[in-house]
Amino acid sequence: MWRVAVLPFCLAAGPVLAHPHVFIDTQVEVLLNDRNEATGLRISWTYDDLYSLYIVGDMGLDPDWDGQLTPEEVAQLSGFDMKWIEGFAGDTYALMAEKPLVLSGPRDWTAGYAGGKITSTHVRDFAAPVPVGEVPLIVQVYDPGYYVAYSIPFDPVVTGGTGCTAQVFVPDLDASAQALQEALAEYTPDVDLEAEFPAVGANFAEEVRLTCAAP
Repeated sequence: MWRVAVLPFCLAAGPVLAHPHVFIDTQVEVLLNDRNEATGLRISWTYDDLYSLYIVGDMGLDPDWDGQLTPEEVAQLSGFDMKWIEGFAGDTYALMAEKPLVLSGPRDWTAGYAGGKITSTHVRDFAAPVPVGEVPLIVQVYDPGYYVAYSIPFDPVVTGGTGCTAQVFVPDLDASAQALQEALAEYTPDVDLEAEFPAVGANFAEEVRLTCAAP
């Protein structure tokens, strides 16, 4: 899983309640065919300044610190976060009528570095085309262990299809924070919370909901 690269920050982060450690701005693009069936997702991740700086330095990129990567360095950076361990869901979850949908592993990934931040993209395919109508296709982004905090500050993109719209929905963050505190209160002082942090990430999940008008 790509998150192992941030362990130095984890060890230096201070109190365990400093979760999350990494912050990612996400854009969701839904890929549709001409029958308004979702065939895949293109996911864009823009990493926070600190994590981006760590990765660039750790990989020996941008040695003159001018904020610009050469084409060779861009090629080296591409795919740095695509080394997923078996079973890793990619922190992206798709649902239809509350039923989870199967997504493939990543393909066609890219990466770039601008404004002190790394942005990477990748495509994931649905196991079978998903018809979209009045019942929304929901795409959620979250890390179950809340080590990484995902947000969706960008407008979702719909590529293909006709009569389809997508909106971003944000959870009640006060209620999410309260649920986190209640989960932490169940642990005894001798528990290593960094290793055993409760799986509360779904409570903080922002999501895109896509619907399509009847043909």
